[in-house]
Amino acid sequence: MNARPFAASLCFSAILFFASHGQAQELTGDTSSSPLFTSTPTILLRSPDPGRLARFYAALGMKIARVSERGAVIYLEGNAGSLEIAFMDPNSQPGGPKTSRTQQGVVAIFETTDLEQLVRRATAAGSPMIEKWTSSQADVSIYYIADPENNIFGYAPRHHNPNIPTP
Repeated sequence: MNARPFAASLCFSAILFFASHGQAQELTGDTSSSPLFTSTPTILLRSPDPGRLARFYAALGMKIARVSERGAVIYLEGNAGSLEIAFMDPNSQPGGPKTSRTQQGVVAIFETTDLEQLVRRATAAGSPMIEKWTSSQADVSIYYIADPENNIFGYAPRHHNPNIPTP
């Protein structure tokens, strides 16, 4: 997996996030005639052992929809997207250990109905990192959990962000 496109995308996103509206407009130009972007997101992980990684996510409580010689597919509840685990280039290796959520370049955040149970399951499944973050602006906490290959996802309570409709 080539990290350069992800790093460039992440840097551009960070610039837009931290820039004021005027600065963001300056960076992006006129967006009044831009195409719309929508998604039912697919998160793709690459692994030297997709089966092992799929078993970790199954231990968290995710439901494996399909396993083949090419990898595994996990559909999210409500058909709101999927997590797919495919083979990594044989000349590549997963990233090294992380001690904080801020060391992960891109983090997807899933919503769940039971954070405490999820944390217990992640601990039992051998997660190398579980970090709790609590918002200073809202009564919400998000747990960032690393899988055995050091990919980090966030897990938040259902409907934690009222601006994002979820099924």
